[in-house]
Amino acid sequence: MHKLNNPTLLAQCARIKTMIEKVSQIPEYQENYYAKLYHHWKLSPPAQLWEIEEFEKKIGVELPIEYVYYLTQVGRGGASPGTGFFDFPKQNYEPDCITGVSEKLSCALSEEDWCTLYDFHNHIEEPGTICLCAMDLTFEAYLIVTGPNRGRIVYLDYDGDCAPMWPKSSPDFLTWCENFFSELLAGYNIMPTWKFMWQEPGDETALIDSFQKAEDTQYQREVLYSFCKFKSLSKKTLQFLENVQSLELQEEVADVLQHFQKK
Repeated sequence: MHKLNNPTLLAQCARIKTMIEKVSQIPEYQENYYAKLYHHWKLSPPAQLWEIEEFEKKIGVELPIEYVYYLTQVGRGGASPGTGFFDFPKQNYEPDCITGVSEKLSCALSEEDWCTLYDFHNHIEEPGTICLCAMDLTFEAYLIVTGPNRGRIVYLDYDGDCAPMWPKSSPDFLTWCENFFSELLAGYNIMPTWKFMWQEPGDETALIDSFQKAEDTQYQREVLYSFCKFKSLSKKTLQFLENVQSLELQEEVADVLQHFQKK
């Protein structure tokens, strides 16, 4: 039985709920394609804990605790990145699809490694995942509920011809949600939703820190391009970009600087 008394997670849920309310009051976001077509930044009523526990008993899997907090403290569906969360529990869930562990999602493979192992594949819902919403074009957001990446969000291509995408700096469901609404309220350019899917969240200082801690060049490239979400750059950030030494990244640095010169 879940005990929903974690003050950190309760506070995070409260922040997310407040941010959704603020977003719903901003006129420009009312015209967002997915919001206008699907959820209008409205939340469905929260789920009851007994509903979640009955669902878990039915499927034989305990849901990640961050998701349980969201369902009971924020809402069972509605406002989200993309098309809006499907109301919990989604009616056509097959227990066999949720149990088991996905070999493909047991580690976060690079696009190159993924293509080497799997290449093009027919899309089916991976074992141990729950589909949350559609994101953009052919990508859907899934919550992993079993295996080593349990609790993480992953974007899977509905056509099956692209490697999974893993949202940056989002180790769990609640952080992923909070990152999205924080970016939106900060006025960053994360729309259409495919931009949010790969961009690094946070302000300029956070992006510099992420770049410096990145363990591979591809991640650094994506962090560099994430600077384009800002309306302008500080002198400190411009100096940082100009001081990037790696020859492999000079094209990306030039592209980012040119982006702001055009502005």
